[in-house]
Amino acid sequence: MSLGDSGATGEGDEEGLGWVQRYADLVAGRTGTDVEVVARAQNGQTSEVLLAALREDQSLRDDVGSADFVVIGAGGADLNAGDDAWAAGSCSGTACYEPVVAGYATNIAAIAAEVAALRGDQPTVLRAMTGPNALTGAEDVIPSFLAPSATEVGVFVARSERDSTCTAVREHGGECVDVLTAFNGPDGTADAYDAGLLNHEDCCYPNAEGQQRMAELLLETGVEPQALS
Repeated sequence: MSLGDSGATGEGDEEGLGWVQRYADLVAGRTGTDVEVVARAQNGQTSEVLLAALREDQSLRDDVGSADFVVIGAGGADLNAGDDAWAAGSCSGTACYEPVVAGYATNIAAIAAEVAALRGDQPTVLRAMTGPNALTGAEDVIPSFLAPSATEVGVFVARSERDSTCTAVREHGGECVDVLTAFNGPDGTADAYDAGLLNHEDCCYPNAEGQQRMAELLLETGVEPQALS
């Protein structure tokens, strides 16, 4: 099952699949078993809303409790608050996103803990997808106030959320994919649109090729379930 925001719903994939379904297909091919996707990610869902749902929505809790694979793709919707703060003139640059990524770090740690608690001692594959720097190369379509600082902000938010996401899932026996390095190179500044991995028209999401690459990277983390700590 999938949890998160539009980063996990397939937005940007011209073929309408998304990395979650593509990953499920790869798992099915590797294991020789049927894989059913329970899609519980929602466009626009912040990590705060997801955490509340995991604690209060019994239907969602039941779904997590019965899921052999739990994949998380969150954090993108959280960044809208930073954009709003900058647009309102209350801050500028990375300073607008510092409280946002700090709040996300707290939430994603609690989300991973909640998933682990709901799964109990049942063997589980817990995985998380992180995000690329999707701003470099999109200066002509992102808000004008953000464009001059696109690379600086893009690297900052992607690296911050990657680090907190990977720490959160690894603490409970899970693993993550470092999309920033895979898409934007070792320093995170390469243009992933030029590399053919991001969708410029449906900005700023991975395109079909990018979503397939993400699914392949996720498969490389292994498919052996284990008890979550």
